[in-house]
Amino acid sequence: MNKKLLPFENKVLKGLRSCGVNPDSVSGSSPLALAVSGGADSVSMLLSLYKIFGAESLCVITVDHGIRSDEESGGDAFFVRDLCAARHIRCHVEKIPSGNIERLAKSTNQSLEAVARGVRYDAFSSFVEREKIQFICLAHNRNDQAETLLMRFLQGSAGEGMSGIRKKRGLYVRPLLEIPRTEIENYLRLQNQPWRTDGTNADTAFLRNRIRNVLVPLLDAHFSGWQNGILMGAKKSACDEDFIRESAKEFFFESDGKGHSKIRRDLFFSLHDSLKRRLFFSALNETGFGGRFPFSLFEEIVSWKSFGSRSLSFEGVSILLDDEFLEISVSSGRPEESAPIESGFSFLFNAPGEKFEFDGLMISTVVLSEDGGLFLEFERTNSQEFSTLKSEKISFSCSLPFIVRSVCPGDSIETVSGTQKKVSDILSDWKIPLALRGRVLAVEELSPSENMHSSRLKALLAFHIGSKNWIVE
Repeated sequence: MNKKLLPFENKVLKGLRSCGVNPDSVSGSSPLALAVSGGADSVSMLLSLYKIFGAESLCVITVDHGIRSDEESGGDAFFVRDLCAARHIRCHVEKIPSGNIERLAKSTNQSLEAVARGVRYDAFSSFVEREKIQFICLAHNRNDQAETLLMRFLQGSAGEGMSGIRKKRGLYVRPLLEIPRTEIENYLRLQNQPWRTDGTNADTAFLRNRIRNVLVPLLDAHFSGWQNGILMGAKKSACDEDFIRESAKEFFFESDGKGHSKIRRDLFFSLHDSLKRRLFFSALNETGFGGRFPFSLFEEIVSWKSFGSRSLSFEGVSILLDDEFLEISVSSGRPEESAPIESGFSFLFNAPGEKFEFDGLMISTVVLSEDGGLFLEFERTNSQEFSTLKSEKISFSCSLPFIVRSVCPGDSIETVSGTQKKVSDILSDWKIPLALRGRVLAVEELSPSENMHSSRLKALLAFHIGSKNWIVE
């Protein structure tokens, strides 16, 4: 470790140490694994760690998801393979058959991004088992952290979600997390090293790309230093979250490691809601569930305190409350890095032409009249869950700005007579199961005034899950 390193390489080494990796423990018999996509971030990580440790102490995995064209996606894999071959670094290419991720996304009603991520981490997990690996390095950087925090804020996350991307989670470490993208690209230019660019990064149909290409430039132009503020806030949230999580560990739950956990009923309902939430999601995580469990369903479970036996189910998760225990069972799971993230969803529309994708719906604003309007497009012709539904489009006038979001406790909407009716009562009248209520869309018009404290619900939309719509004309 007496090599003369460039400033960037020293930063990577420092980042590795901050992740809990002892550089002296990295060797040919105990190698460091790198997940390399061919993009600037992972290529800079590969070159810098190669300079620090040499080829014998590294091994690389790259995943061809089979989503883009063979020329583009396969070209990335060939690029990484050749990059490693030129330096005599072991490299494994994991090729996902073309169309597999799309079919899995349709059958599970998940986004392509979510499914690709799950498949990618499955490949990482298998790679770790085959090789004698102590850590696997991921190339998330400082810009990724800021974008993730913005995305989670817009999706209604709190607690661990607003702690941001962790430097270390299990075997996964992120030595570039404190390094901005500009330094990464400058380092590669200094090395005369090209990198690959993913063409889908410009597609603003994806939320992260809209944040990166639309929101971040706006913040950069008008709010100098915003990244420092949001990243410092994330560190404070992480500190608080660690304390609360450690406090929650004092309260015991049982798990058999085979998809089943349980918490004593009297203990669960005796805790503050914050500790209830950590305890519940820790127990859920131990079952191996790898999806997103809606916070609205957790609130429903908390409301069971004054009742006897209760139960609900959601995407393979079954929750049962009896006289003694709150029991959680799942039918399938994901690896550790895909641990559940509690969330609702929301997206703010400020101007015509904006888009938001949710649950098979592409929601966009188009000018239908002088007042503007909302156009909702539904395309799910091969859904296994609602196979009788056909492609559908609905539209109605809606004043800007407005939010499309998940339903919240206490929501009410105007009736034909001008009175207000509770949304929870409407969903009960429509006989929508609790497990599906997290997918109902609420359209909330905001006041155009500066304080924007005034708002009203314009619509409830449930046609995409085989139910009705409620639109205030």
